[in-house]
Amino acid sequence: MSHRPAPCVPVVLASILLLGACGRETAAGEGEADLGGFLRFEDSGGSEREAVSAAGAVEAAAPAAPNASPTDGGIAVGAPAASVPSEELELEQRASAQLASGSFAQAAATLSKLMLGHVAGGRDDRTALARWTALLAAAQAEHRWNPKGTWPATDVSVQSGDSLIAIRKRILEGRTGLLLCTGEIVRANRLASSTAIRPGALLRVPLQTPSMRVDLSAMWAFYCFGDEVAAAWEVGVGREGNATRPGTYTIGAKQENPMWTPAGREPVPFGDPQNPLGTRWLAWNLEGRGTALGFHGTNDPTSVGQRISDGCIRMSNRDVEQLFEILPVGAQVLVEP
Repeated sequence: MSHRPAPCVPVVLASILLLGACGRETAAGEGEADLGGFLRFEDSGGSEREAVSAAGAVEAAAPAAPNASPTDGGIAVGAPAASVPSEELELEQRASAQLASGSFAQAAATLSKLMLGHVAGGRDDRTALARWTALLAAAQAEHRWNPKGTWPATDVSVQSGDSLIAIRKRILEGRTGLLLCTGEIVRANRLASSTAIRPGALLRVPLQTPSMRVDLSAMWAFYCFGDEVAAAWEVGVGREGNATRPGTYTIGAKQENPMWTPAGREPVPFGDPQNPLGTRWLAWNLEGRGTALGFHGTNDPTSVGQRISDGCIRMSNRDVEQLFEILPVGAQVLVEP
């Protein structure tokens, strides 16, 4: 491993391609699943909201107990270390102040610059990344994942008999190049589920195509709209001798509860202790063809944050279920060393 000195719609499986390394690829399409750890809101106004508050995020960025961990990978969220460069410390302090003052869009922009600049500069301080991820989650809960946020969108009035699938299709008509899945609409509008809409309701639908950036050195993944990071996660990457291959991929088939088909062996069903794929699989395509790579969950949460996979990007089940909902088929995945 080299280190640098940076339509969610249920489908019937039409075909199954065997994947030799990490998982099993299904017919191109999009799936919907439970929103896992996302913000959850009742359609009536949000009595079940589970968003991280701004105050909570600032508190999370304070010195943590020795065993504190915001991720399954065991990275503690503590105070900035003395080794943090002064320019990064300044950006972190600015983001914290913006978050505390309710300037959520500005905080998200500052944290995006901080995180992407950190990995682009060849740094891989995962303790700092965990701390910034906690702050980012609080900022984006009130900006990008809030219908009142100031992000590019079009307003749609729900019609009688409408579904998010139908709304998605209407939005995509005539918008060449836009990729969108219903899970984005659910999360951005704080809906309890994909069916929690009613005639006359006004929805804001995103008009930017999301993409993924994966930094192998830092073992961190970023869900982005342009240069804005809307969500970030710690990940596991390929082990020594079977390292994850850098490159530019696109999301292919998405599958819930995937079967694992290792090369030269019998398929291993979902739920079997020998199946390492966890609860979700998002295949990667390269130049229009399937690969043996993808994002997937894990039956061993301690493996997140490790160089342990057969080349795929491993996430906690909670995190990959979130990603599964909001990343459309065809989205770009940039994997950097």
